[in-house]
Amino acid sequence: MKKQMPNEDRLSTKEVIGYGIGDLAYTMVFSFMSSYLLYYYTDIAGLTVGAAGTVMSCARLIDAAANPVVGALSDKTHTRWGKLRPYLLFSTVPLALSVILMLLAARIPAGGRSVYAMVTYAGFCLLYTVSNVPYSAMMPNLSEKSVQRARLNRSRMAFASAGSFLSMGLSLPFIGFFGQGNEQQGFLGLGVLFAAIILVLLFACFFNTKERIQPPPVPFSLKTLGQTIRKSQPWVLCCAIQFFHFLATSIRNSTTLYYTKYHLGSQDFASLLLASSSVMFFCAALLVPIMVKQYSKLMVSVTGYALFTAGTLLIYWAGTNLTMIFLLNCLSGLGASLSSSVSFLMLGEAIDHSEYTTGLRQQGLLTSVSMFMVKLGVMFSSAISAFVLDWGGYVPDQPQTAGGMSAIQANFVFLPAIGGAVCLAVLAFYRLDKEYPAIRETLNQKRGKGQV
Repeated sequence: MKKQMPNEDRLSTKEVIGYGIGDLAYTMVFSFMSSYLLYYYTDIAGLTVGAAGTVMSCARLIDAAANPVVGALSDKTHTRWGKLRPYLLFSTVPLALSVILMLLAARIPAGGRSVYAMVTYAGFCLLYTVSNVPYSAMMPNLSEKSVQRARLNRSRMAFASAGSFLSMGLSLPFIGFFGQGNEQQGFLGLGVLFAAIILVLLFACFFNTKERIQPPPVPFSLKTLGQTIRKSQPWVLCCAIQFFHFLATSIRNSTTLYYTKYHLGSQDFASLLLASSSVMFFCAALLVPIMVKQYSKLMVSVTGYALFTAGTLLIYWAGTNLTMIFLLNCLSGLGASLSSSVSFLMLGEAIDHSEYTTGLRQQGLLTSVSMFMVKLGVMFSSAISAFVLDWGGYVPDQPQTAGGMSAIQANFVFLPAIGGAVCLAVLAFYRLDKEYPAIRETLNQKRGKGQV
């Protein structure tokens, strides 16, 4: 591999920002789907809770299965644009169109509405995967210097938090603005806005980044993947944490609007709760670089999940006290954000550990399998939250029975807390922080570059 010249070591501010704004687009649309799509299907498009849960779960299952395929393909790709950037170039326009098509479901005749919702949501999820998996795997290809990767990660986290804030905090106001009392029209208007943002930001990301490091193509085989699973315990643990993290947070986000509308009697309070979580994500993006210098990544992650679990459970005892619920929501949001922010660094080190133990740099595949677990978590969150609502007897736009209220509370409080507790249990087996410096030095010597 060609040795980098000293003047190539430091990335320009333009490139650091260019990479980060990609996650502004991805997080904005992902946060919207996680927080509002179930409500759109049940209360706007008129699907039953069971039908909506089935649509979202099946589409996510198809999407999840596509993640390893996209990862394996990206590991084999080699073009004049790089290994991963071409996927952004060719998927951006279809991805933007899929958002609009998905939010036309309410206008389809009732007889075909569920099928249309399934096809369009599955199409969106597949296109999101084709675009986002290579993007997520791209950071190590932009620079192999740890300092520069940290700059890229900070940029990504800062823009992701901004995207989450804009989506969660401003979606309902924009729906009101575009709809003028017609929520169906408001959701469609917001979809058009999201499509425009996707086009502008992802093309900007493509044209303002450059893959300096391109590992040679890696052939994929199930035997190789099996060997990786056996030898790469830190990566396996990262995948497990991704699953339970997104299971917990997606169940909570997707039922926030139900909780505020029916339990608290204030639908607009949902925007404040979701936006405050996004602000906490921005705070975590600033805190994590400082905290990992003082404490291990494992300690930061454990602290985060402890705060998330405790803050979520305490909301139950806050009753309908909006001030206490807001403060506890900020606490749990900060905890989830700390753990999520440091997870990207932990995953990168886990991929280095895999290369150390297997001799192969399967960057695209390992990133995509990690994202496969994210998608599985989101998929199961849709199925579980819809099942719990259906089991409790939830009826859209009606006063809820005791069973319906209990189901909403279970989704918003107890199930997310259980997910956070499971993440803490998984972290008890994580040991890479202590082993990583020696692994990094060995890999550097292997590449003949000295210590990075």
